[in-house]
Amino acid sequence: MAAALLWRYSLRWGLPHRPCPGPHELAAAEVPAGQQCPPEVANLWRPGTGYVVCIDFPQAGPVKQWSQEARARVRQRNLAKRLARDVPLFADELYAAELEKRRGYYDGQR
Repeated sequence: MAAALLWRYSLRWGLPHRPCPGPHELAAAEVPAGQQCPPEVANLWRPGTGYVVCIDFPQAGPVKQWSQEARARVRQRNLAKRLARDVPLFADELYAAELEKRRGYYDGQR
């Protein structure tokens, strides 16, 4: 069974060019998707204070991470395609040089 989608309302500092005078987030509440901002968040908002009501849509599940092998395979494939498109005459030579120069990146390391 799929988890219910939730929306997260919060009252957060909204002026990035000014230092926050207190806590960055004053209140937060999660509600079922489609519902309005709950009163415990909305009633704290005052105009001109610098705090704003925000809505976030949290992920339903964990983000899937790529394996190191998959990252390496995709990076090497993209490099080969890019070189074949841009410099087809020297693609093989530049491919080998780039793999040697940035071995960790093209081995899939972060």
